[in-house]
Amino acid sequence: MASRLKAVSAAVVFLAAAAFAFGEQITRVGVLDIEKVYSVYFRESRAVKELQETRATVLREIGRIDEEVLALEAQKLQAESDRNSDLALKLDTEIFKKKQYREDYRRIKMDQLRKMSERISLSDAFLDELVSAIQLVAESEGFSVILNKSGQFEQFFFFYTKEVDVTEKVIQELVRRAGQKSSGG
Repeated sequence: MASRLKAVSAAVVFLAAAAFAFGEQITRVGVLDIEKVYSVYFRESRAVKELQETRATVLREIGRIDEEVLALEAQKLQAESDRNSDLALKLDTEIFKKKQYREDYRRIKMDQLRKMSERISLSDAFLDELVSAIQLVAESEGFSVILNKSGQFEQFFFFYTKEVDVTEKVIQELVRRAGQKSSGG
């Protein structure tokens, strides 16, 4: 359904562009790769840098816990080698607890990082800034329509001028045709 809607939207844009090309005004259509905008813009964004620092801190902590587990496993192996079953059992319990803690820590922190990342990419401030930048570039470069090139957003259009909006004309044509069919029918 979404691909059909995109195809219809593309056809409408093409027809609108063709109509204007034969009229007084020539429509310029621009294409925007939003995924590239995200990757380049966010690489320099303060919020993304904070996210990356937090991710690095979490990964360092997971690494530290892993080292503790390895050290405990080495101690357990030595205790088993020394036939100290009480110490080996105590260390086994401690290893189990550490591994459980590591998994809980990893799961919780990764979920927090995922949510933090989503907040950044969907923040109103960023989206407002993005729309403002698209509009400025479109208007200053003479584009009447800016289309979404990537599949990251469901939105097909990012910007369009009122001149290329043929919604009312299409509705009128459909109403006209419906009237012809019912009266001529």
